[in-house]
Amino acid sequence: MSMWRFSRSVLRAATAAASAPASPCGRSAARRLYPPPALQRFRYASQPAAEAALGKDPEAEVTAEEARRLMRLANVEALKRRLGDGEVIQYAELLRACEDTGAARTRAEATALAGALDEAGVVLLFRDKVYLQPDKIVDLVRKAMPLALTPEDDPRKEELKQLQTKLEDINKLAHKQVRRILWSGLGFLITQVGLFFRLTFWEFSWDVMEPITFFTTTTGLVVGYAYFLITSRDPTYRDFMERLFQSRQRKLIQRQNFNLERYLELQR
Repeated sequence: MSMWRFSRSVLRAATAAASAPASPCGRSAARRLYPPPALQRFRYASQPAAEAALGKDPEAEVTAEEARRLMRLANVEALKRRLGDGEVIQYAELLRACEDTGAARTRAEATALAGALDEAGVVLLFRDKVYLQPDKIVDLVRKAMPLALTPEDDPRKEELKQLQTKLEDINKLAHKQVRRILWSGLGFLITQVGLFFRLTFWEFSWDVMEPITFFTTTTGLVVGYAYFLITSRDPTYRDFMERLFQSRQRKLIQRQNFNLERYLELQR
């Protein structure tokens, strides 16, 4: 009986509160206890439905135009997979592939799609050829283009300048070594002449030194002729100096790890 009495007292208090004028505090409390009817209706609905009930715009549905764009994008991806990893195909083959994969319905749409792919940099159209990897073509053109036609802020110009400075230092060192070798050769010849002079007039006689000087001169002629056979060039002092310089330069380049191939490539 006590529970029924408690329930009856609660009902009487609720009736009295409904008949009495509502105070601001009571109204705020009622708002906290009882949510708006729209929210009560969608208490167990999804969040977009509740936002729509409150006056908010739910996410717009996918339109037919957007669906067609998505389908075209999927068809373009299928087209790229069909073209594969090749490098060059015929222009007519590209148009046929656009129509077969569904990326284009007519030949005019296929032509427009090919032009769009060309402008986007996906392919490169040149005459009746389609290059599927335009990045390689751009690299080849950049390598073939001389640095004089490139912009001033091209990093390759700074790289070439550094390589030129390093090569100049190598050439100076090689030239210094060659000059040292040539002066050493001059010293050897002067010593040889002085030695023969001493042996001819002080130690021995001309009868003894004549065959020695003859064979020494003949040995020089044999060495010069052998030099001509090996190098196919005249045995001159200038040619000998140039070949000696190239030899010293080659060794210094290897010793200092100079990238000669990159230097020659940038000089083109």
